[in-house]
Amino acid sequence: MDILLTKLSGGNNFLQLLGVIVLFLIVLVITYLTTRFVGGVKMGTLRDTNFKVIDTYKLTQNKFLQIIKIGTRYFVIAVGKDEIRLLTEIAEDDIFVASKNTRQNVTFQDILKGFKKQLEKEDNSGDISANLPESPEDAEKNDYL
Repeated sequence: MDILLTKLSGGNNFLQLLGVIVLFLIVLVITYLTTRFVGGVKMGTLRDTNFKVIDTYKLTQNKFLQIIKIGTRYFVIAVGKDEIRLLTEIAEDDIFVASKNTRQNVTFQDILKGFKKQLEKEDNSGDISANLPESPEDAEKNDYL
């Protein structure tokens, strides 16, 4: 009888663990969907506005220069901790707006390959461990032992 109760309690623990994992996955999915929804709504409101920040340059920790577009006109403003000041209006011809499509689409695999190449270069740059044999047989052949 005691053996039967022990097996039942072990199965009960497994079911509780499985329930917690399923609940955790449900919470993750709801969080993901909520974040996507809120981000989409926010991006929609930002797209349909006359104000656009073109470029930002950090001067100090709490002070920035920004080029902003309001309607069809461009302005340079100074943004401080507690204030914003209009510095000047600039002509559209004086502004270089980098297109977002000029960036390369780099995948994680490309970054990983570059990192591996960098590690291989560091290993072959005179590191003592790079010249050591990989097995005891190799060490005997090359008189390392």
